[in-house]
Amino acid sequence: MAATDTSIRSSCHCGAITVTVPRLPEYVNVCQCTICRRYGAAWGYYHPDEVKIETKPNAVTKQYVWGDRNLSFNFCDNCGCVCYWWPIQPPPTDDGEYKMGLNTNNVNPELLRFVDRKFEYSLLMSPLQLKDTAHPDDLA
Repeated sequence: MAATDTSIRSSCHCGAITVTVPRLPEYVNVCQCTICRRYGAAWGYYHPDEVKIETKPNAVTKQYVWGDRNLSFNFCDNCGCVCYWWPIQPPPTDDGEYKMGLNTNNVNPELLRFVDRKFEYSLLMSPLQLKDTAHPDDLA
């Protein structure tokens, strides 16, 4: 399904962190890498400039960074929900791809009912640049 111009709102379970994006994702990626499998995450991708992140007063967003250290997984310190991943590196200067991932499992499922879901297995065989940071279950 093609993305529409309907903004969607994603929030953690306790409501402390809210992420708003301008439209439905092109598709939802149920990534099968070692970390996403464990998080049970299903990502919709957006350019970071399109995303609005709000936190309630005194709410804390924690981060987990691993592997090649090029993105952070951001979750609510109160309820533990993984809300999004964010690129750590600045945007490429060569017009390369620059995106963030919204955990669509925190979105009302009725809104995503007709958005295609893809199970992404290609990352299973994508080696990390920093081999000493690889998870023992990495197959690459």
